[in-house]
Amino acid sequence: MAIRRILEIEVPADLLILRTTCTPVTLPKPTLESLVGDMIETMDSVDGVGLAAPQVGITQRIVVIRIPVRHDKRADGNVVEIEPEQLFVMLDPMITQHGEGTVSGSEGCLSLPGRFAPVKRFTWVTCEYRDLKGRNLRLRRATGLLARAIQHEVDHLNGVLFIDHVSDLISIEDMREIRQ
Repeated sequence: MAIRRILEIEVPADLLILRTTCTPVTLPKPTLESLVGDMIETMDSVDGVGLAAPQVGITQRIVVIRIPVRHDKRADGNVVEIEPEQLFVMLDPMITQHGEGTVSGSEGCLSLPGRFAPVKRFTWVTCEYRDLKGRNLRLRRATGLLARAIQHEVDHLNGVLFIDHVSDLISIEDMREIRQ
């Protein structure tokens, strides 16, 4: 596995790729498995939640998402795990249903590092996709961070960037200097 360069919105040649509508997955299995391994390693190397194939220059419909473990602090001070870490590899993902309501939340993107803005997303989504074994899977009514990540990454596959959902560009926060 290898860490790949993440394309950036501010690089004109990269932006052309990021604005491309991706095609269905056609890579041979060994190449696909290697790419997915690279995508996971790349995403993890920058503490990302999700990464879409066009962000590493591949215009096929592939997404990886890692939802971190969720903990809860009890009244007695003990911390307990309430949800384990989840890793999703989605080939040809498609949002087939969504809630009527939306929720605004801060979003960033590995292709626009250090910038964050409030983005409205559906409160829940149902997503159909294939896994690396070729099985057809369905996530019913994903909520929270998973729903937001699915919508963000599927947008990437359609050439849509999170900044396209920002109605007031002045609301984009630049956290690059603060993080250094």
